[in-house]
Amino acid sequence: MWNRPSNWKLILASILLAPVASSLAADDDMASSTNQNRFTVRGRLGLNIHAKFSRIGTFPAATDIGGTGSALDHFYDDGYVRVDESGNYGGQTWYWGYDSASQISGNNLLFHSTSASVGASHEVSDDPQYGVEMVYNRDIGAVGSKCRWGLEMAFGWNGIELHDDATLPANVTRVTDAYAFAPGTTPPAAPFRGPFSGPSFSISDTPTRSVATLPATISGVRDLQADLFVGRIGPYLEVPLTSHVQLTLSGGLAVGVLYSEFAFRERINYGGNSVQHSGSRTDGDAIYGGFAGASLNYKFDARWNATIGAQFESLGTRSHSVGGHAAELDLSKSLYFNFGVGYSF
Repeated sequence: MWNRPSNWKLILASILLAPVASSLAADDDMASSTNQNRFTVRGRLGLNIHAKFSRIGTFPAATDIGGTGSALDHFYDDGYVRVDESGNYGGQTWYWGYDSASQISGNNLLFHSTSASVGASHEVSDDPQYGVEMVYNRDIGAVGSKCRWGLEMAFGWNGIELHDDATLPANVTRVTDAYAFAPGTTPPAAPFRGPFSGPSFSISDTPTRSVATLPATISGVRDLQADLFVGRIGPYLEVPLTSHVQLTLSGGLAVGVLYSEFAFRERINYGGNSVQHSGSRTDGDAIYGGFAGASLNYKFDARWNATIGAQFESLGTRSHSVGGHAAELDLSKSLYFNFGVGYSF
């Protein structure tokens, strides 16, 4: 049987206190020596990253309704009025069709076409956005009696996910064309599809057109997802605050690549009717800008340190459009909080 050593308490205390003793013993070394290289791995939390979704709820007319003259083809959301084999002799056509009995109004048949060209806008932000970064610092020389300066290079990734499911108000434009038929007659029961070759029940081939704006509501989702890869380079200044704590200030150029996907699915409800639309698009863009940051570094010994800091990054805006809808990603005022561990040599 294994017997616990009689001095086990001393051994355990030695193990627990070894890092502290090493750190204390390294104070003189840290004060008198400078490692020229440092690698740091940091987690990043991105804040103040916004997306503006615009032209929400826009959609084109589903059909070509044509003009208001005679002997023209017209296509509607709920039917059609076309030129028959007679060429619409006498300003009448039997080549027409409709979907619902509600389209009969007195001695007129009403046909409709709906579209929306303005749409709504909505801005969203979903903090934080998570990422990781690798940083290399190269010490170059002294500034005064205590400070040092050097070159900082970094490469990082941040995932971006911005989601919007707000229900929004909007307006749609509804065109109504009225076609007269002979008083005292009754059109065939709906749904009806008249033939090109007649004769059949005839209606006027010249519409009376009216345009109305109807209130609508937009429901659905809009998503913008992106992978942001950024490289940074610039000078840094290191200011010792105590034997263990240093303040590092840095700034410079930031360049990278943004891979993003914009997708939407929505339903536009108006006057008891609804229209559904969806779309998606993937884009890749080169981006560039600048950064400025500050961090506090705590030295455990001459090799290892922990770091925590903040960074401002400006990389401009990027726009995406699909299906008449637009999304603008704003990276012009991004804030990142970072934390990690570094090794010097």
